[in-house]
Amino acid sequence: MSSFGRFTIAFLLLATVIGGGTLGYYLIEPMQPDGEPWTLTDSLYMTVITITTVGYGEVHKLSLAGRQFTIVLLFFSMLTAGYSVTTVIAFIFEGQVLQLMRGRRMERKISKMRDHYIICGCGVVGKEVAMEFQREGVPFLIIERDPDQSELGRDESIIFLEGDAEDDETLIDAGILHAKGLVAALRQDETNVFVVLTARQLNPDLMIVARAAEERTVGKLERAGADRVISPYQIAGRRIASVVLRPSVVNFLDVAMEQRNMSMRMEEVHLSSASPMVGKALRESGLGKQTGAIIIGIHGPDGQTRVDKSETKSLAGVVFQEGDILISMGNDEQIKSLKDFAEGKTS
Repeated sequence: MSSFGRFTIAFLLLATVIGGGTLGYYLIEPMQPDGEPWTLTDSLYMTVITITTVGYGEVHKLSLAGRQFTIVLLFFSMLTAGYSVTTVIAFIFEGQVLQLMRGRRMERKISKMRDHYIICGCGVVGKEVAMEFQREGVPFLIIERDPDQSELGRDESIIFLEGDAEDDETLIDAGILHAKGLVAALRQDETNVFVVLTARQLNPDLMIVARAAEERTVGKLERAGADRVISPYQIAGRRIASVVLRPSVVNFLDVAMEQRNMSMRMEEVHLSSASPMVGKALRESGLGKQTGAIIIGIHGPDGQTRVDKSETKSLAGVVFQEGDILISMGNDEQIKSLKDFAEGKTS
């Protein structure tokens, strides 16, 4: 039995002894020497001083039956007290109190989260997603059935919500109504399909990325509502081939994406309807001259790469549209200048 279960039993035993003692005195000692009946308050007071053995003396003179009842009450109270003390000590030292306090802190943090990401499952894939989010400083939490079994379970900086990601209540507790995105990284494809379907119903505007172990599940996840479906095995195979065929390109992209060993990095820049770049072609925008950043790709709001139909080999002729996403490369200052330029903050 768990420590919490033993603690509950100890509390119930103590309540039973107090309640039984109070009722016993009230029934056994119906009359006081002056002819007045014993009250429940008298009976409760007599029970408490008997259990605690404080030695204040009898409330009223006890009958023979009352003294015999007191002996039995003392015996049971000592057993209950011994069990309760050991249980409370075990409850404290086994960390149950600390876990409860941590759980309360987690609940308060989750209730305040907005525009965060929810990771369902902290296996191999979920763990890597969480570590990348942590490096980027992105607010997120993890839904896991047994957080203690996860390698990240002891990291106090990571918020875990214990529960099943398939349950509506768990997703709502995770703040899905206020979340920005969800990653379905559970081990079973069937479970991921159910999670995606439930999440999409709860929040139609949610960005959902799902993991698929088998190719036949990709279509199901997309129909369930996933914006993107990632197959770890497919990506691993393509990466291995790329490392063999284009090792220098892969090494460069790894360094650029990790943003650790060089000043250059890759970033997304979104164009809103108010951006002065909307309606202008890349060659006309003066973007490179003003910011120094390099545009290596342009994606539409649907995530598809946009090209100029008449100049498919160049991005220069692509006309920017509302909702476009610019895939850019540059140092921190250049990327910041590009974001300001896209928002019209610089001339």
